[in-house]
Amino acid sequence: MSTHWLFGYLHWPRTVLLLSLLLLLGSGYYASLFRFDASADTLVVEGDKDLATYERVAAIFGGDDFLFLTFQPNNRQPIEPDSLVTLGQIADDLSQVEGVQSVFSVLDAPLLKSPPMTLAELADGFRTLRSADVDFALAQDELVNSPFFRELLITADGTATAIKIDLAANMELLAITDQRDRLRAAGNTDSAEWTSVSAEFRRVREAYLLEREQLINDTRAVKAKYASAGTLHLGGVPMIAADMITYVKRDLSVFGGLVLVLMIAALAIFFRHLRWVVLPILTAGLSVAYTVGLLGFLDWQATVISSNFISLLGITTISLTIHLIVHYRELLHTQADLALEERVATTMREKFAPCFFTALTTMAAFGSLTVSGIVPVEDFGWMMCMGILLSFFTTYTFFPAVLLMMRKEVPTGHSGRVNHFVRALGELTRWRPLVIALGALVLAVVAYFGIQRVSLDNRFAEYFDDSTEIYQGMRYIDQQLGGTIPFDVVLSFPPYVEEVFDEEDDFFFEEEEEDPYPERYWFSRGMLDRLEQVHRFLEAQPQVGKVLSLTALEDFAREFNDGEKLSSLEIVAVLGAVPPHLHEELIQPYASPQTGHLRLSGRIIESGPAFDREEFGQQIIAFGADEVSFTEDEVEVTGMMVLFNGMLKQLLDSQIDTLSYVLGAVFVMFLVLLRSIPHALLGMIPNTLAAATVIAAMGYAGIPLDMMTTTIAAICIGIGVDDTIHYLHRFRLEYARWGDARVAVSFSHASIGRALYFTSVTVIVGFSVLYFSNFVPTVMFGLWTAVAMFLALIANLALLPALLVLTHAKRPPDPTVRTDVAY
Repeated sequence: MSTHWLFGYLHWPRTVLLLSLLLLLGSGYYASLFRFDASADTLVVEGDKDLATYERVAAIFGGDDFLFLTFQPNNRQPIEPDSLVTLGQIADDLSQVEGVQSVFSVLDAPLLKSPPMTLAELADGFRTLRSADVDFALAQDELVNSPFFRELLITADGTATAIKIDLAANMELLAITDQRDRLRAAGNTDSAEWTSVSAEFRRVREAYLLEREQLINDTRAVKAKYASAGTLHLGGVPMIAADMITYVKRDLSVFGGLVLVLMIAALAIFFRHLRWVVLPILTAGLSVAYTVGLLGFLDWQATVISSNFISLLGITTISLTIHLIVHYRELLHTQADLALEERVATTMREKFAPCFFTALTTMAAFGSLTVSGIVPVEDFGWMMCMGILLSFFTTYTFFPAVLLMMRKEVPTGHSGRVNHFVRALGELTRWRPLVIALGALVLAVVAYFGIQRVSLDNRFAEYFDDSTEIYQGMRYIDQQLGGTIPFDVVLSFPPYVEEVFDEEDDFFFEEEEEDPYPERYWFSRGMLDRLEQVHRFLEAQPQVGKVLSLTALEDFAREFNDGEKLSSLEIVAVLGAVPPHLHEELIQPYASPQTGHLRLSGRIIESGPAFDREEFGQQIIAFGADEVSFTEDEVEVTGMMVLFNGMLKQLLDSQIDTLSYVLGAVFVMFLVLLRSIPHALLGMIPNTLAAATVIAAMGYAGIPLDMMTTTIAAICIGIGVDDTIHYLHRFRLEYARWGDARVAVSFSHASIGRALYFTSVTVIVGFSVLYFSNFVPTVMFGLWTAVAMFLALIANLALLPALLVLTHAKRPPDPTVRTDVAY
């Protein structure tokens, strides 16, 4: 069917340019509303049962919303007057930061051995480092050896202290989030109320993100203020998420300009003409502007996962324009007598089918991300689908309109220089196709075993370059303060019922006094024994650092009981002696009698041995069931460790599950375009092998998949298949013309092979720049995507034509077929 009618708009290039300008102005307005999301929950799976558990536990005990600031004084011990004065000033300044709920340091820790005191004396209070009669030498020894405060508020070697900074919860955000979750659970996501609540949620969340960013900046300012007094390190989950997006945004501004320069250089080298440098760059910039404006209009925010969509869209658009430029220049050489308008129209018309199906197949590949079940990943998929559609629209409107407004290019006598790399691959393919096919088969076997070695052993500290502040802070806290990434184990018991407990044996409070903590009668010796078993199990794991629970508090109390376990009566007495203002730090985070839960809070040592996080959680539950007589429902494992690992696992599982969808969609596109099942099947092989080889190489190299590299397979197939479509489209024409596959391959390499080389080198250069980022996932994404694109280029210029030579017999040529190849 003729497609001439589709290009009637080419008669009015000025009108097209005017409409493009109007669209650009509208996009520019809405682009100002486009935002990056730096919140920690962009790392987890929305609606996941693990997230529901985390939120429920956080509502009872508090979540991971805290920071650590360590302080190692210059040339002084941390527990001496001058150092403590500075520590107090730091703590005071931090407490004044808006959004900080409280700070807790060694200055607030109860001291029972500096000098020693008895349990009976606890009723009258206790000393702290602020007390006038405290013995600092004894205090240093007590804190360093404290089962509770060691590696929480002071390092094991006693050279540095830490301040725990608890961040205030945003009650407005919690309320609107709860309202939205209830609507989702009820299935009311299509209602007017859902629309209204979602809009309010976005508004409140945006304000919260800005406040949190300011809080972290203010905390860093306090750290910088006291930098001359000693060595300070800052860390914590909120800072990790914020710094991830900070580095990504910085990379976009720094490397965006560098990528642009390299793209300009590549286009200048390829085409040696100003118009073929400026026009692709303008077209790519316009398509990116349209997409960002649309995302701003839709109020879609980019996360760490989707942060590279701008680079991908720019590269996709430039790739499309390169194919058009190469074909236009072929026509300029072979049909020099064509008028400018006819040459532009012929270029757009003859390249419409391969470019259109290229866009569709790329959209199909990225479309696989929309069913991942992970909101940031799904959004990334939708962003790319919309962006590629706009890229195709821009390429087929703006590009020809500008070309029509330029003066006619004078033929140079050749359509381009001979590319020796492409020619060498063509010659090898023509005369050694069987060798190439057998080599690909061996590579496929090697790739299969390499894929089995791929892991998800992600470590947050390794996400950042070792020269960065966040890496140094996380590494210090990880090695000196008992780990970095938190996890929780929650044990369930029958909840507290007030009337069951009798206070007659209470010897700390007179009958007429009001008991400040009546729930202490809920605790029993048997309960704490079961808690202790789980606590000791966690401490014995090599990947686990600091573990806090009431067991650590009891270990502290046993030192005043000749090392013996406390009786139920003594437990009640000790809990009653803890002042109310210390309940928030010593008891409430680890016990909830009203709900019947005890909590163990641990941290993973990221610099420790590799381990399977999912298996570790299952081991905890199994230990509780087999050794401590809990049911599996009475032991829950949660925390950022579980949430982030769950996100990675679900992302990987979704990519595996949707691989058949991607391959099926690509196969259908091939079939519709080529109308040949054999060609469609052959077209699947090169890019699938390239993607598998890259993932296998990561497996052999011991490089784990992370939140960004898990998308490489889809990107490799999505972009690489573009080359396959263009090559097969050209090969079919050449084979029909010459009737000999070897000759067809030679002509195809000389024409479309050059375009494939240009586009692939452009893609490789663009992604290789990311290697210089300070954010390691960006480095890995750029490096391995560049490798994938190089392998896809080799596969499409060597393996694909080799398979075509092996599967196509000679037949009578058809000289009426015109291909416009220049020699």
